[in-house]
Amino acid sequence: MKVKMQFWLRYGSENLQLPVNPSSFEVASPYGIEVIEVDNLGEITIPKNRGLQEFRFESFLPEKYDPTYCVHNRIIPPNDFIEIIEGWRDEEKPVRFTVTTANINTLVLIPEFTYRPSPPGSPGEIQFSISLKEYRVPVIKKLTSTAVSSKKSSKMAQRPPKQETKPKTYTVRPGDTLWSISMKFYKTGSKVDAIHQANKKVIGKDPNKIYPGQKLVLP
Repeated sequence: MKVKMQFWLRYGSENLQLPVNPSSFEVASPYGIEVIEVDNLGEITIPKNRGLQEFRFESFLPEKYDPTYCVHNRIIPPNDFIEIIEGWRDEEKPVRFTVTTANINTLVLIPEFTYRPSPPGSPGEIQFSISLKEYRVPVIKKLTSTAVSSKKSSKMAQRPPKQETKPKTYTVRPGDTLWSISMKFYKTGSKVDAIHQANKKVIGKDPNKIYPGQKLVLP
């Protein structure tokens, strides 16, 4: 005996089965890729992550049971069916979508639900189309203390050792004075005494007596 395909939507303890199976049923299963240009090779593709599946189908809601097209006899008024679907959607929480014999059992959101009331010649019947988007539960990974400590130690290992800064030196040229040297390196003459104190062994007691060729430390 051939088993008929069944389309179910479930939210909490509530269940809805489509009374009439869609005439067509489409599943979009995207997969991300990146195309880059490589010298001497041309374009190459790099696989990324799997995208969210999308399910799209159309059907209609009959006003009463008809065995020629209905897959079950638990028919509810079309307006009640619509109210239930829109109520689930507005809760902003995932709904479980199941299609038997098609290996589909997925949490989804309802981004689009369109319906057209009562076509001519079918009073009370409502045609509809619906789009369902796979809901993927966000997972936030927590770093363990071991992972955090290893990251810290890795950063410390990568950090270059501090280099000891050697004092700057300057070799006196003809015409130099401590004032001109202070202005040249510090943009101020207030460092004359500091330069003299740092180089007393070379200059002596008189800061005005410096000679070409003397190597002075710049504090």
